[in-house]
Amino acid sequence: MPLHRIHREDHYLIFTIPTSEVLNKLGRKYPFHIKRGPDSYTQVWKEPLEIVFKAGDDSRGESVPDLQVMNGRIFFSQKAFDLIGSSLSQDGEFLPITYDGKTGYIFNPHVIAEDHDALDDKVTIKNDYGDLQNLGFIEEKLPAGTQVFRTKADSYHGVFCTELFKQDVERSGLVGIFFQPDLANLFGGSASTRN
Repeated sequence: MPLHRIHREDHYLIFTIPTSEVLNKLGRKYPFHIKRGPDSYTQVWKEPLEIVFKAGDDSRGESVPDLQVMNGRIFFSQKAFDLIGSSLSQDGEFLPITYDGKTGYIFNPHVIAEDHDALDDKVTIKNDYGDLQNLGFIEEKLPAGTQVFRTKADSYHGVFCTELFKQDVERSGLVGIFFQPDLANLFGGSASTRN
């Protein structure tokens, strides 16, 4: 089955995690908002962080999405969590957040392709500047049941998924993300290149 890179739709507001929230609730030792690595935060995340949604430079949005990928993590509205969250419990941790008087979660994926020898070195290519030109994975080497994962190859920036996760999102009618079959495509491309 095909794998996909998850991108955020640009016609929704974009979430940000204020530095003051991280410092006040997690401390300087845990810069969750800027550190993309696969660290776990469950032990230090004692209360929900208040995140903020606002229009970005490349966003035309006026509403909050159900899902949004940013900096190697996925925002889940309460609706999205209720509909599909349980299917990702083995793939990472759901960290509670609040925004505009509502509750939700930031999903922090813990499955890393390289930890399971699932990065396909035969097709993964970087250019002379170290930027990914092509990226591939061996899905069969990921842990059984994995739906969402990341890779060290792109410095944990992207979030990747299986066809099953894509179908769950689409079947549930959730909005805010789209799926790109070109795994090295950092920006998502035009609507004509989307699945």
